[in-house]
Amino acid sequence: MKKNIIAFIAICTSIAAGSIGAPARADSNLGTAQNTIGPSVAFGNGQSVFGVDSKFSINDNVSLRPFIYFPSGGTDYGTAITYDIKLINATPNRRGKLVFSDNPLTPFVGASVAVNTVGGRNITTPSLVGGADLALNESLQLKGQVVVPLNTDRGQVTTVTVGAGLRF
Repeated sequence: MKKNIIAFIAICTSIAAGSIGAPARADSNLGTAQNTIGPSVAFGNGQSVFGVDSKFSINDNVSLRPFIYFPSGGTDYGTAITYDIKLINATPNRRGKLVFSDNPLTPFVGASVAVNTVGGRNITTPSLVGGADLALNESLQLKGQVVVPLNTDRGQVTTVTVGAGLRF
């Protein structure tokens, strides 16, 4: 179990290190093409579980979202790949011409794979995910997400997660 967690953290760190030096995209808005990491809470299976969620933008609309949670009796870790839907506000100015601006809300949909280590066993669960990121400012973002497991034969249930992330 410790080897799996160390490998997971090493992968996330190497992805983050590669993303930090990347130049900023001129066409990105507050919600897309940003990397975040921060605390999160998952609600499901009759318990509230603390963890860490992150988001690493692969391009303007695709993100890798590694996570790790610490439920009683084990550890959940994995990653999701999501399609981030870039929203643009269009408002008319005084002359009636449309002016486009960034929208801080970015919905996303995708799929994830989670590994749960319980009692020396590893249980792998593929899931569908959907949610939204809300950029509060240039350095803070909130996230809400619903995770629906594709195999419920091992007791996994739909989970709701909420969290905050520092942007870099």
